Amino acid sequence: MTRAASPPDPGPRRGSGLTAAGKSIWLAGLGALAGAGDAGRALFDDLVERGRKLEGRQFRALDRAVARTADRVERAGAGVEERIERQVEKVVHRADLPSRRDLRELSARLDRLAERLEELDGPPRR
Repeated sequence: MTRAASPPDPGPRRGSGLTAAGKSIWLAGLGALAGAGDAGRALFDDLVERGRKLEGRQFRALDRAVARTADRVERAGAGVEERIERQVEKVVHRADLPSRRDLRELSARLDRLAERLEELDGPPRR
């Protein structure tokens, strides 16, 4: 078997310069990748910390907004309840029906009357 001829030697200057330049480019790329990895990790950690701070502020703002909304709903509900009570009172008055207050007053008067009768007649008989 015969050996294949090897390519001609480009010369010490030309080959070693390209090899050195290629190796330098390769090492620069690896360095950039490593730097980007470190910087990327640092950037990621920084973004996570910023997110935590923002999340806390957002939750506090959301809690305040929910509390304000709950207060508004409660006040609106109270206003609605008062309006309904007034409307019911008007209907009861128009229908000439006794109101809750009228019934309480009547009940109190009957209690006082029963007490006076007991005073006049003595204890109830069985």
